[in-house]
Amino acid sequence: MRPRLALALLAGAALVVVAVAANGASPVPYEARDAADDAPPPAPQATSTPVDTSVDGSAVGGSLVVVLIVLGVMALIVFLGLFTTLRLPKRRRRGAGMAVDAADAEHQAAPAALVLGARRALAGIEARTAGPPRDAVVSAWLTLEEAAADSGAARAPHETPTEFTGALLARHRVDATATAELRSVYQRARFGVADVTDDDARTARDALRRIVHDLAPVRGAR
Repeated sequence: MRPRLALALLAGAALVVVAVAANGASPVPYEARDAADDAPPPAPQATSTPVDTSVDGSAVGGSLVVVLIVLGVMALIVFLGLFTTLRLPKRRRRGAGMAVDAADAEHQAAPAALVLGARRALAGIEARTAGPPRDAVVSAWLTLEEAAADSGAARAPHETPTEFTGALLARHRVDATATAELRSVYQRARFGVADVTDDDARTARDALRRIVHDLAPVRGAR
């Protein structure tokens, strides 16, 4: 049951208990009221009668019971409110810790196909000794796209292979700058009209190194 609902129910129950207790704690006994109603009116007297200002013991006892019931219910409501207030932050902290653990587990659980594909793309561009740098850059990114497709992750219908690869790398906490640099050089090499230089190939290589490092970090490294 939700804490707020429990508090509302307790408050309502307290009101009902107080009403019932107050109804049954009248200072005039029931038999006395009936007798007073049935008795004929007293004859007028010339002398004055002293007024009885004493309080019946049943009235005092009934009032004391009502006070004790109200105090008990109020104490219960206060205790439940304090318990709820102190317990909720602990639950939130545990939930936050679970979210962090899940994120760490997801980072460590990068698909083997994606890791191997990134390493293969890096090995290919590092082994380049000749040929146009444009071809090396395009080949490196397409190798990464193939690895993303073979990773087992589902690609949304609206995503292109390039968008899907970038989103998958981000999901596994790869350096966003490295992904953006590699993608930019690839798109310029494949769709641009400007020349792609050896410097562009080196930029792609350095970006791939950071991607491989983030996908499969060395254990014990800081």
